[in-house]
Amino acid sequence: MTTLRTRATMRLLATFETLFAVSAVYGGISLVAGAPGFTMPVEWLAPLGLTSWVLPGIALALGIGGTLAWASVFAWRIDFRAPIAALAACAVLTGWLAIQFGVIGVRAPVQWVTAGLVVVLLGLALLARHRVAAR
Repeated sequence: MTTLRTRATMRLLATFETLFAVSAVYGGISLVAGAPGFTMPVEWLAPLGLTSWVLPGIALALGIGGTLAWASVFAWRIDFRAPIAALAACAVLTGWLAIQFGVIGVRAPVQWVTAGLVVVLLGLALLARHRVAAR
């Protein structure tokens, strides 16, 4: 039996993950398309040997957006695996940010916003894990 608190926590986690996934997919598509506000110097990618933002955009949309969407499915279903999936998404996002900081450095406020959102996701994942374990 699922408690009201567990369901509410899972819905909050699912909503957060879904919105985060949508923003990652939107950001990835915008990078690929070179949308206004999403154009950045290609020189930043020199350490990776890339000459455009297409591959990073695809990686953002599929890798980050996909991981978050996958995790949200568990939370929407109020599946006991939802906290683990959310923690896995946190790990993927942390790796993404670590590579980003290492390759291009800290260049935009969105990097810090994303880091903050990862912390929020971690908190929600741990809360969901606590709620699932308590039932």
